[in-house]
Amino acid sequence: MNRCEIRVVGHLDARRAHALGAETCRWLPDGDSVLIFASIDQAATYGLLARVRDAGLELVAVMRIPPEESARGDTATGVS
Repeated sequence: MNRCEIRVVGHLDARRAHALGAETCRWLPDGDSVLIFASIDQAATYGLLARVRDAGLELVAVMRIPPEESARGDTATGVS
C-alpha cells in the first residue's frame, strides 16, 4: 500500500483529520498541517484530494512517501 503526505494551510484538529481519513497528522511551526494517508492506487489518491477540496482546505503540496520511509514509520502525531 502506498502512502502520501498532503500539506494544507492552517491547523487541523485531530478529529477533523481523522474524519478526512488521515492515518496521522502533524502540525508545522508555520501553522500548516501535514496529513498522512494510505492510498491503494492513483484513483484513491484523487479521492483523497477530492475530500480535502470538499472540506474547503487550501492545498499546499502532495507528496508520495517512498516505501522505505513507510516501512520505518514516522514521528508524526497519531490521529485517534
